[in-house]
Amino acid sequence: METYPEVYDKPDTRLTKPLRIGEYSCHADLSVNPNASNLRYLIHIDEDFKPDFDLGAGFKNYIPKDRKNYENDLSNVQNWAVSQRHKHEFNYSKVFRNAEIVCGRGTLTDIAKTSYYKHDSWRMVAVHHNGIIYIHDCGVIDGKKFAPPKNQRDAHCTYWGHKFFNLMTSKNPDLAPLGTFNTTEVVDCRETYSIVNRSDIIKPDGDRIKLAYSSEIKAVDENDSYVDFKTQASHLSNDFWLKKAWFWWLQCHIASVDRVYAGIRSDLGVVHKIEKVEKSFIREQAGKKCNIVMTFLATVLSEVKKRAMERGSLQVSYCPKTKRVHFEAATRNTDFLFLHTV
Repeated sequence: METYPEVYDKPDTRLTKPLRIGEYSCHADLSVNPNASNLRYLIHIDEDFKPDFDLGAGFKNYIPKDRKNYENDLSNVQNWAVSQRHKHEFNYSKVFRNAEIVCGRGTLTDIAKTSYYKHDSWRMVAVHHNGIIYIHDCGVIDGKKFAPPKNQRDAHCTYWGHKFFNLMTSKNPDLAPLGTFNTTEVVDCRETYSIVNRSDIIKPDGDRIKLAYSSEIKAVDENDSYVDFKTQASHLSNDFWLKKAWFWWLQCHIASVDRVYAGIRSDLGVVHKIEKVEKSFIREQAGKKCNIVMTFLATVLSEVKKRAMERGSLQVSYCPKTKRVHFEAATRNTDFLFLHTV
């Protein structure tokens, strides 16, 4: 399947408003609880607030995810589904609200961004099991995700993003409105909160792809709307809107995030300015690239759905050398271990 953007410049592909059908919290001991115990809350900041955040503070205590514990990208949503099955007659189709495809948000964004990330390869395995197609992202197994940092600079840049998110949020909903920042909290990437969304992608010909997918959520604001956090080396200029805005929009759109807080940082990781950007404004600035990535995503998922229902399983991958998406037989036994709970 070709990946050239101009082929997918069609404005009528859309994602229905995601419906949250569940939530879960993941912990340092790898346990998964079907609750919001790890949900964080946006700390109130005034319009004229001038930050002075050193994002490098606490780096020596930083706890990243250990890749060997995250090879199965579907294990957490599967554990959530197991916890819910007694409410739905032990029927996973009912747990996932008749979804045809179950996956993670990262799977959807990795596929969708392909037309503009030509150098990033990816590989996934889809299995049709008990009426549902599960798509497993092989990125960790293949060494593409959670890989060791290339150098100290890379390690610090990764940490800065997590530190900014921690600084801007609180575990305590009563403290968040007070505008007090906890600068000493240890950044532990194993402690996360996620939701399970149910949504449909509707293609121009009316064909629907029924999705259920998990999305990690960083925090909620005072109105319980989802918000996200990014760091930027410079202010949101014309270059940003041209090259990067569409990807921010894509991540927000799939996860039902309404707003992004961008920490404008120096080369040393010090934030002196925070820009608040609404998803609707990002969409307006990003233009037709948003249409292209959604149409491309719909095209790939439609093919996966068709082939998985016919053959039972398949491997789908993107090769930067050929600049094409390839659909092949799935033959590696390790790729099927992700079905252990369902």
